[in-house]
Amino acid sequence: MPAGFGWASSSCDGDSASATFRSRALVRNKTVRVPGMRILYGVQGTGHGHLVRSAAMVAGLRTRGHDVHCLLTGRSSAAFADPEIRASHTLLEGFTGQAAGGRVRLFQTMRQLRVVRFLRDVRSFDASGFDLVLTDYEPVSAWIARRCRRPSIGVGHLYAFHRRLRLPGRTGPARRMLRLFAPVYTPVRTAVGLHWHRFGGTNLPPTISPDLVAAAADGSARSDGERFLVYLPAESEQSIVELLGQLPRRRFVAYRPVSEPVERGNVSIRPYDRKAFVADLVDCAGVITNAGFSLASEALHLGRRLLVQPIRRHPEQFLNGRALKALGLGTVVERLTAERIQSWMDTPEPAPMNYPDVTRHLVDWIDGGAERPLGELAADVWDEVSWRPA
Repeated sequence: MPAGFGWASSSCDGDSASATFRSRALVRNKTVRVPGMRILYGVQGTGHGHLVRSAAMVAGLRTRGHDVHCLLTGRSSAAFADPEIRASHTLLEGFTGQAAGGRVRLFQTMRQLRVVRFLRDVRSFDASGFDLVLTDYEPVSAWIARRCRRPSIGVGHLYAFHRRLRLPGRTGPARRMLRLFAPVYTPVRTAVGLHWHRFGGTNLPPTISPDLVAAAADGSARSDGERFLVYLPAESEQSIVELLGQLPRRRFVAYRPVSEPVERGNVSIRPYDRKAFVADLVDCAGVITNAGFSLASEALHLGRRLLVQPIRRHPEQFLNGRALKALGLGTVVERLTAERIQSWMDTPEPAPMNYPDVTRHLVDWIDGGAERPLGELAADVWDEVSWRPA
């Protein structure tokens, strides 16, 4: 899509509605209280991490008196969304990538793209009255902000690749792909990246949801530490059961898109439920997953063993795998085998990262008009992290 594809539409009213956001920055250090903003929050519903992170941000902004309306895309329903998101939301189709058999399915992904529908959704959405657009790598809301000339802020892991990160190893092609793709997919005025390290940029540490922090702090977890949590959405249930069945003395709990729990030998298959998932994550001895960002961050926060298999042909997961390996934060394999899983289980449990409350820092920053330079904000937040790479 060409930059600045401005359509004339009655659903925009110029820059007047963004005055509240700009005025908050002007009075940041004064006693004047500017009324709460009306915020459009774009939520990419294709992954649970996006939903969990966004729900915490929405809750924090609402406690500051801001009126937040969520634009949820990427799912056929809002069933997985947190009540904070469902409380005021619009559901649109958006774009959804397809992955199966441990790799991205490019042909299936291209087949399901509905570009005309996407353009129609961007053009027809009534953005009048919104002071600010926030987006968690959600393209419809980002392009609405671009069309209506609203202030826009992107918060999420993939925004870390908007800049030239100094990642270790041979990562040039994948980094360039994301750096070129991200500003077109979700064009925002200010990109706030999240990552496990600054890598020479202005990235902030991962956001950790309040429900995980509370569950880890209540003292009731880690009953036996014998079960391992498995979340491999790009793999079939049969392949997971067959693989883990080769380790009959170990117990696993795997979350899958099923309607009810079922036992498959030494593997407990469970439907995704955030409360149950958090309880199992806090209680487990380790996590076996793909190289997504959010679950890996939660495991690192708690100090759980981490074994990841990046989804093939997925540049973000490729880079995440390289980062985890270089930082010494997890075990990364191209293909999971029973032998590799057994060897990983015998590794010592790492110390918890105990990330700070990054969500609170972001809410404070946005509430103040996002005036403070990101570099200063990142430096202060990272000072609260005691871990340093070896």
